[in-house]
Amino acid sequence: MRTPAAAVSPFLALSALLLLVVTSVAEKGYGGGDAPAGANGYGGRDDASPGPKGDGGYQVPAYQKAVDGLDAGYYRKSCPDMEGIVQKAVRKALRDDYTLAASLIRLFFHDFAVRGTDASVLIDVPHQSERYAYASRTLRGFDLIEEIKKELEAKCHATVSCADILTAAARDAATAVGVPYWSLKYGRKDGKDSIADEADRLVPMGGQSVTDLIRFFESNGLTIKDLVVLSGAHTIGRATCGAVRPGLCKRAGTLERQYGDFLRRKCGAGGDGEYMELDGETPTKFDNQYYKNLMRRRAVLDTDQKMLPDSRTGGYVRAFASQPSQMFVHEFAQSMRRLGEAQVLTGNEGEVRRKCSAVNY
Repeated sequence: MRTPAAAVSPFLALSALLLLVVTSVAEKGYGGGDAPAGANGYGGRDDASPGPKGDGGYQVPAYQKAVDGLDAGYYRKSCPDMEGIVQKAVRKALRDDYTLAASLIRLFFHDFAVRGTDASVLIDVPHQSERYAYASRTLRGFDLIEEIKKELEAKCHATVSCADILTAAARDAATAVGVPYWSLKYGRKDGKDSIADEADRLVPMGGQSVTDLIRFFESNGLTIKDLVVLSGAHTIGRATCGAVRPGLCKRAGTLERQYGDFLRRKCGAGGDGEYMELDGETPTKFDNQYYKNLMRRRAVLDTDQKMLPDSRTGGYVRAFASQPSQMFVHEFAQSMRRLGEAQVLTGNEGEVRRKCSAVNY
């Protein structure tokens, strides 16, 4: 059923390190996704607050509760080779085009943004479904997911959902570029509705305030920390000048001057479809350079740069920038797991599509 995500058990060393960082963040008044409501004056989450007296104390946060209907062994008997088939296809695709890793992670996020992870972004109804929204105009990876689905249908007919395929493909894309492996639970069902207007209304596409982004993440069962961590996917992503150019001239106070001149020259010479690396320092390496760029006021996207001065997100940005990349990539795996289990369809909800691009009839 649609419900907030389950948590991942962190490695002990990194857990201890992060605890020290988050404690420092809270003490300095930065707030954060795991802070009790009202503790920092920003109406933060109350997930971490203790339960009523006499009930045993600690109350498990909603985003740490197991999701009914998802199970690590869901395909153990019905399609035991499911994960191997997905991984093999993803690894082959990335050998041919390394940039597809960022594209698959982005496709996964766009799907999550509208009605949760239900593969609705994959439905192909010209000018009507999510993939035809303005917000979806540069999405890639549809053909790969359809190819994987075709192979799975041949081996396990009407068994593996497109939502599970997309979730596994995003995991395998992330691990292929250096994110630690995380195990997945399966059993997601595919949604039957896909509306372009919903994607344009719900998918964050730039121009949002930090408050808007926090509201979006928390309304979908995620936290402020998840917002900052998942934004770190921009360490390997690209953006079009069409997304960068608007408002660029108004960023004089938040953008390092020489870097701002570079962005204006590059996007001034090219059209809206011109691509530029979101992390120009280490664009092919999944590391914490993205956060270091924010510290230097060198964010390509204004929505990224806004996280540094904001008291709710800035502490996390500084923590990830100052600590080894290992801490960030480990946290990224945890947030990706939570994203894949937030607001999902299970059981009798939804369906298992025969083709990822079309609902069953």
